[in-house]
Amino acid sequence: MTDRALEAANLLISAHRSGQLIDRLPEALRPQTIEDAYAIQDHVTRALGAVTAWKVGQGGPTGPISIAPIYADRVFTSGVTLDPAKVPGAALEIEFAFRLGADLPARAQPYGYDEVMAAIEGFCPCIEVLSSRYTDRTIVPSVENLADGNANGALVYAGPLTAWRGLDFATQKVELEIDGKVCQSAVGTHPAGDPVTLVVWTANHLMTRTGGLKRGDVVTTGSLDGATPIEPGSRGVATYGAFGRAEVAFRG
Repeated sequence: MTDRALEAANLLISAHRSGQLIDRLPEALRPQTIEDAYAIQDHVTRALGAVTAWKVGQGGPTGPISIAPIYADRVFTSGVTLDPAKVPGAALEIEFAFRLGADLPARAQPYGYDEVMAAIEGFCPCIEVLSSRYTDRTIVPSVENLADGNANGALVYAGPLTAWRGLDFATQKVELEIDGKVCQSAVGTHPAGDPVTLVVWTANHLMTRTGGLKRGDVVTTGSLDGATPIEPGSRGVATYGAFGRAEVAFRG
């Protein structure tokens, strides 16, 4: 799909840069497999620049895992105010994220859980901002959404918190408020149970694709309670109990 992947990517690159959304990719350019989707992602990344975060998710405890880049100019520290025009159709997700304190470069053998744990600098309370290049991502097939980075609008995170290894992900309550109203609440809902397993998967997936994870990269591990749309002029606050909070506002 090399030529068609580049053509598809050019349409998505144009939508990224102009803010003009498309309904779908033309039928002849639509990805048919996950590998097709990743080929399109990689072409988009070559045009849009550095990646400093990755969004990875799993469809249930034994379901398929997928991944998409979040570009450096879309990764922010907590408290940022975003321009709604840059993230059309924004929706918020609460997620568990981690920042790397050491490189995990490509090598012959896969990384193990303990090695990846040792490379994690800290846990990051975060809000993922979904924003698609499609006018309605909910009616687009999953592989076509994956080609568009799974609606990789932005990532807003706090931390990293280094004293996190006693955190029990199964009992940690996380809530999202928008303008003071709780709209998401999650306990024990992470699809993988232990989100660090998805960081391990990411490290091994990226060894052959990008040369591996790098120090300072953030890996966010999937929605805990769906996605909630947010309007211009609103503020979202995610609370992680003793592990802090992350905040994002949108200009009116």
